[in-house]
Amino acid sequence: MDSALVRGVPDSFIDALRGGSGPALDADLAREQHGVYVALLESAGYAIEAVAADERHPDSVFVEDTAVVVGLTAVVARSGAPTRRGETPPIAAALASRFSTTTIEPPGTLDGGDVMQIGGSVYVGRSRRTNRNGIDQLAAICATLDIPVTTVDVHDALHLKSVVLPLDDEAVLTTPNSVDEQALKDLLILYEAESEHRRCSALPMRDGRLMVTANAPATADMLAKAGYSVVPIDVSELQAADGGLTCLSIVFREP
Repeated sequence: MDSALVRGVPDSFIDALRGGSGPALDADLAREQHGVYVALLESAGYAIEAVAADERHPDSVFVEDTAVVVGLTAVVARSGAPTRRGETPPIAAALASRFSTTTIEPPGTLDGGDVMQIGGSVYVGRSRRTNRNGIDQLAAICATLDIPVTTVDVHDALHLKSVVLPLDDEAVLTTPNSVDEQALKDLLILYEAESEHRRCSALPMRDGRLMVTANAPATADMLAKAGYSVVPIDVSELQAADGGLTCLSIVFREP
């Protein structure tokens, strides 16, 4: 059985970290959009486990950053944003009931949004939030599981999966000039429409459908023509806080 671990939107979401300026964030709208997202995952066949919102941590809805599940091991992350490190305990507890757990230790930093698993391999973004030491710690864990790890330098994004998104076991959707694409040479690269720079996020679901952000219709059309069963979804308020579709859940196969 496939499960999705999600976390509610706190009222304090209005104070979430943002890389740029923009209109004030709307927690109620974000909560409404998040509910549609969770319902879509449920319709695709995921068993949903919801962790309560945490008013102390405005970014806690972006649960992906707190942990990474590789094989039968849950790796508890240590964010490069110090204010986010308190988000991990309830997620670690939820995963510990299913998996053996280990933790990224100082001076390592790792955000789950920098970890992409595709085709039996792991790609890790070296970014503002994930450093070399954190990558080395994750690579050592993956080595015990015979899972290859490739480091991808992120040039122009918060996380690797802000701009490189798995579509299936072979292909990724990429924002041009955002990462060291040579590190992705073993994958089929499809590109986000130039007119929708960094607006598109995508999440492949267990039923074969591909969730795609509604504010990137040209990219969605390209993906549909490439054979993907696209389901548009509006998460614009969550995107306004530098989030994307993968950020909002930790998806895993129940052991």
